[in-house]
Amino acid sequence: MGRVREEEVQGSSVAPIRPRLWAQFLATLGASMAVGGWAVGIGIGSLCVDQLSRGIGGFVLTEEQQVWIVTSNYIGTVAGSAVAGKLSKRFGARNTMLWCCVPAVAGFIVTAFAKCYNTLLIGRLIVGLFSGPAFVLHVFYISAVASPQYRGFLALLPDIVYMVYVILSLVLGVYFPWWWAAIISAALFALPTAVALLIAPSDPVYLLRTGRLREAKKAAKFFGVPLPDLAPTTTEEGVSHKSTWTLVKQPRHYRPLLLSAALLLGVAFCGYMAVLSYSLVFLRTLGSTLDATMVSVLLCVIRIVAVGLVSVLIDRLGRRVLLLFSAAGMTASYLALAAYFYIPSLAQFTHMPLLALILAISFFCMGVGPVPWCVIGEIVPARLSDAGGAALVLFYNITSLIGVQVFPPLLAALGIGGVFAAHAGVTGAILLLVAAAVPETRGLSLQQIEELFEDKDEEYTLVTAVGTPVGYSTFSES
Repeated sequence: MGRVREEEVQGSSVAPIRPRLWAQFLATLGASMAVGGWAVGIGIGSLCVDQLSRGIGGFVLTEEQQVWIVTSNYIGTVAGSAVAGKLSKRFGARNTMLWCCVPAVAGFIVTAFAKCYNTLLIGRLIVGLFSGPAFVLHVFYISAVASPQYRGFLALLPDIVYMVYVILSLVLGVYFPWWWAAIISAALFALPTAVALLIAPSDPVYLLRTGRLREAKKAAKFFGVPLPDLAPTTTEEGVSHKSTWTLVKQPRHYRPLLLSAALLLGVAFCGYMAVLSYSLVFLRTLGSTLDATMVSVLLCVIRIVAVGLVSVLIDRLGRRVLLLFSAAGMTASYLALAAYFYIPSLAQFTHMPLLALILAISFFCMGVGPVPWCVIGEIVPARLSDAGGAALVLFYNITSLIGVQVFPPLLAALGIGGVFAAHAGVTGAILLLVAAAVPETRGLSLQQIEELFEDKDEEYTLVTAVGTPVGYSTFSES
């Protein structure tokens, strides 16, 4: 196929391509809503455990079964993530996300009609299994269809959308039993997803990799983006000339993969997903006199507002500034929360734990939560977006599963103060990682970002501005 350059599409003397923001937004919205199945799964899991523990639903769950119902969404997602790369390579990210909606809805139906623990568990596993591919692929689909000036904003839209779905499932639980909430939530996630992704085409990167140049040109025109400059890794028939392992061994490929894995490890064990998954039960354990469902919804609203603010700032301040600010704020909030339970004189401030938790979640939403996914979508090379992306999200889902599984026993063993002191250590480590190793990608094309990780004559460090094109800075300016 050879190198495909922008001139092939528009001619060497034609003015630069004008991005079509509405088309990029539509594709991003469709991909974001595809992840809504995973988000609804989180909300319905929390709702099931809470209502069944209060006798709503016809059967009772043991404490161990409650843990498995909550974490089954993650278990299914782990399995779905494992096959996402192969599905994407065969069918493309857009088609995979679109058609996985059908069995995901079937999983919600099984969940809704469950009359015992085993059936409920099976339904939850099905939802997670077919939500897993979208959880992997939406990041790279969005990066492939977004222009550099809009990529930061668009990459954060999924975070807002799936928090809306979590709120939706929790609010429905106030007015409906969990089985009706499951069916309504499933319909509200699947139908808009199908409409958006049926309109938006596959991304040009996938189409080029499979030798479909004509379709790639049409897709690039639809989104208003230039065709990417890809090395010839496939023939017209899509036969690979370079194995994935050969690519991974190259420094420009394994360095961003290792950095991405380190970021995701911190996100998985920073405590947010554990608190969200057990939100209704945990807030009652915290001793809050406020309605647990309303507080859970409030926490989700805080995340939506915070991510909305970050979406405006991310292309102005840069990724590094937001990550550093977020990790530092989370560390301070967790330490305050831990101090409340270790220092008796603080017991008089009864609202301090809830306020500290809200602050921690707010800081999480301003950087550590959404920004790593934006960075990963940018720094993972296009040639490895299928296999590398699937491996990274599989790694994240496994570590998140472990984090959610161990949260109840850790809470019992260490107490609330001990658990959040440990989380403060994790967020402190994230702070050091970002300061030492995360480059600024604001305003760079995907090709320029990949060049940041290439070997040069000078000694390589991730924080050195190596190979940066004229007019760009490796780090955001303060």
